Amino acid sequence: MRDVDESRRTPVSLTVRDRSIAYEVRRGGVVTATCVGELQQPPTLLEWGSVTKTVTAQVAARLAERGELDLAAPVTTYLPDAELPTWVDVSSLMSHTSGLPRLPQGVPFAAADPYARFTTTYFDEHVVPTLGTLHDGTVGTWRYSNLGYAVLTRVVERRTGQDWSGLARDLVLDPLGLDETTTWHDPERIARLHTWTGKVRSTWVDTGPFIGAGGLLSTFDDLCRYAQRIAAAPWTGHRPVGWMRSKDLWWHNGHNRDQGALVGFDDGGATTVVVHTLGHRFGTADHKAAELIRASSSR
Repeated sequence: MRDVDESRRTPVSLTVRDRSIAYEVRRGGVVTATCVGELQQPPTLLEWGSVTKTVTAQVAARLAERGELDLAAPVTTYLPDAELPTWVDVSSLMSHTSGLPRLPQGVPFAAADPYARFTTTYFDEHVVPTLGTLHDGTVGTWRYSNLGYAVLTRVVERRTGQDWSGLARDLVLDPLGLDETTTWHDPERIARLHTWTGKVRSTWVDTGPFIGAGGLLSTFDDLCRYAQRIAAAPWTGHRPVGWMRSKDLWWHNGHNRDQGALVGFDDGGATTVVVHTLGHRFGTADHKAAELIRASSSR
């Protein structure tokens, strides 16, 4: 989580007219700071972006606990057509140390939805066979990779014969009681933003394996519940898998086209911070979270 002088930044998007922010900080179960913007009121569904990766990591970890997945096994054990080096194991996908790039080739970010083409069939036929050529030849060096988490999504799906949405629901979301968390972009509930000329901005819909890298949505209340309950979940372990670490905080952020999110908690789960932004610049959620943590620590 970056900690910089937010006053030097322009937090408003240059392409989106609407903007809204929601946040909550809890210490010892008591809400110490809260704000829910007009555009984030329930039952509006908000995108988690890459916070979704923490659920995918927990899916893999829980399968491993049940003996259904070997985290130390080469990725090619489960995706033999990947042609990756045998030292690229499943755990390296979870920790962003696999040597895979951030994205596969041919991601058209000028398009309305850069992930639209990556259905499961397309991914298996056109991406998985190229992973060996995309790999940088190293393992163990941290390199953030959306592609790595898409590969991890296919690993757990191939291993279990179930789709990611069902695994996430059965192994993580239902045990945490997250009833308002989904992968469905419900047109009646999705947050809608507008350009400065009044046109509705389309949203990015993570398809195929990229659903496990950034495909979850929920109400703001459910996003807050996720922070509280994942921090206290007995199966999270001493070092929560799939999360980043800064000072005394475990955290993960996520950014899609016009939405940003950050979820964080301390070691004991006593303090949680959740921020969600609509129509703000990339990184605004991170900076707001840092500001809230500083203010909370000074009390």
